[in-house]
Amino acid sequence: MKNLFYFIFLSGSILCLSLLPACKVGSLNEKRVTERKAIAVVPEYRMLNPISPPGLYIADPEVRQMPDGRVYVYGSRDEPENAWCSNSYNILSSSDLVNWHVEQFSFATKGIGKQTGYTDQILYAPDCIYHNGKYYLYYCLAGGGEDEGVAVASSPYGPFKDARVIKGIRGIDPSVFVDDDGQAYLFWGQGYAKGARLSKDMLSIEGVIHDSLLTYEKDAFNEASSVRKRNGIYYYVYGGHQRHGESNCATLDYATATSPLGPYTYRGVIIDNWGSNKTIVNNHGCIAEIDGQWYVAYHRPTHKGSTMRKACLEPITFNPDGTIPEVEMTTQGIGGPISPLYRMDAARACLLSGNVMVTVRCPANDIPVEYLSAIRNGDHAYWKYYDFSAATVNHFICKTWDKNLSGKIEIRLDSPEGELIGECNIAPSEGNTAYAIHETKVKMVTGKHALVLAFKAADADVKDKDLMNLEWFAFENRK
Repeated sequence: MKNLFYFIFLSGSILCLSLLPACKVGSLNEKRVTERKAIAVVPEYRMLNPISPPGLYIADPEVRQMPDGRVYVYGSRDEPENAWCSNSYNILSSSDLVNWHVEQFSFATKGIGKQTGYTDQILYAPDCIYHNGKYYLYYCLAGGGEDEGVAVASSPYGPFKDARVIKGIRGIDPSVFVDDDGQAYLFWGQGYAKGARLSKDMLSIEGVIHDSLLTYEKDAFNEASSVRKRNGIYYYVYGGHQRHGESNCATLDYATATSPLGPYTYRGVIIDNWGSNKTIVNNHGCIAEIDGQWYVAYHRPTHKGSTMRKACLEPITFNPDGTIPEVEMTTQGIGGPISPLYRMDAARACLLSGNVMVTVRCPANDIPVEYLSAIRNGDHAYWKYYDFSAATVNHFICKTWDKNLSGKIEIRLDSPEGELIGECNIAPSEGNTAYAIHETKVKMVTGKHALVLAFKAADADVKDKDLMNLEWFAFENRK
C-alpha cells in the first residue's frame, strides 16, 4: 500500500493551514485574527518557488511528465541539518504545477520502504523514466565502489523493488535517457562525465563506457548529469564551477551534441543559485518539457549550511540556434509576477544577503513553518517579482516571531538602494515564543518590481546580534 502523504499545498500555504495557537481562522476568505488585530488574507491560486512544502527538503530534482499526464519530481531528500541526503526518497507530483503531493518512502536503503538487501548507505541523487511499460528508478549511493543501481515499479510513485547494482559503474548522479529509436542510455560521473548504452531490459550497461564526455578542466564539469533532447539536439545539463571559484559549483551549465554520446560542446549557464543562501556548494537539476513549455529545475540550500535544499522551477526559452538564454532565480517561478495582496511566506525569498537564512520550526500542532531567521543589521532579502499594477495597496503588514530588538524594515523596490516606499518599525520584545504583527503605510506604486526588504537596527552599533525573525508579510489597500 502506498504511503501517500498529503502535504498538498496551494502555492504558498499548506491547504490544511498551519495555525498558531493565538490565531483563529475560518475560511480562506475570512479575516485572520490575532490577539492584536485582524489581518485580511488574500489567497491566490498559483505556483511559487520553492515547490516543496515547508519542512520538506527535496534536492537534485529530475522532472518527468509521465504517461498519466502528471509531473513527477524525483530527487534526494535532505533530512538532518547540515548533512547531505538521507536513506529514502520522497516523490513530488502534480497535475497543475500548483498543488503538489508527496509520496513518502518510494524507495529506501534503511527503515520503511527498504528495498536494498545489499546496502544501507545514504542515497544520493536519483532519476526515473518510463519505458516498456515499467518505471525504472536509477539511484546512487554515498559509499563509493560500484555505487549506482536500478529498481523497478509498475507505478511512477513506486514502490520501486528488486534493487540491484549496475555492474561496472563507479560515480554518482545517474541520468537516464531514451532516444527516439528506443535505445536507452545512462550518464553519470563526478569530475568526468561518463555515458553508455543500457541493455534492452534497462538493468545493465551494454557495450563500451564513454569516458570524459565532459571534463572538470575543459568544461568545469563537477557532477549532476542530466540529458534531454530537443529538435535533434542533445542537451547535457550539469553542475559546474564556471563562477564563484572551484569550491562553489552554483551554476547549472549545459553542453550540446548531435549524438547522445557526444562529442559535446560547452554552451553556457542556464541558472546560477549563488546568493540564495549564505553558504553555497552545489546546484543540481535538469531541463524538462511539460505540456509544450520547457523549464529548468534546480535547488536552493537553506539553513546555516549548504544542505536542507529545496527544489525550484523557472521557465526557459530557446534561441533559434538551440542555445538557452540564462534565467534568474525568482520567487514567482513559473506563475508570473505576484499580486501584492498575496500573503508571502518570507522563506520564499530568492536572494539573501548578510547573515539572514531560512530556518524551520515546528509549533505545537507539528506543522512545519519556515521563516527568515538570524536577521542582523544591514541584511536584506529579495522577492522577485511583484506586479504592483495588479492591485492598489497602501499598507504593509508583517509577522515577526520570537524575540525582537528595536529596529525597522525598509521596504524598497528593485535593490537595497532602490525607491523607498515605506518603513516598518519593529518594537523590541522579550520571550521565546512571542510573536507580533507590525504594519505601516506605504507609497502607492505601479509596475513590475523586485521587492527588497532591508533590515536596520535602531542602534547602529549592533553588529553581531540577531534583530528579528520574519515569518510572513503582505500588502493591503485600506480606506
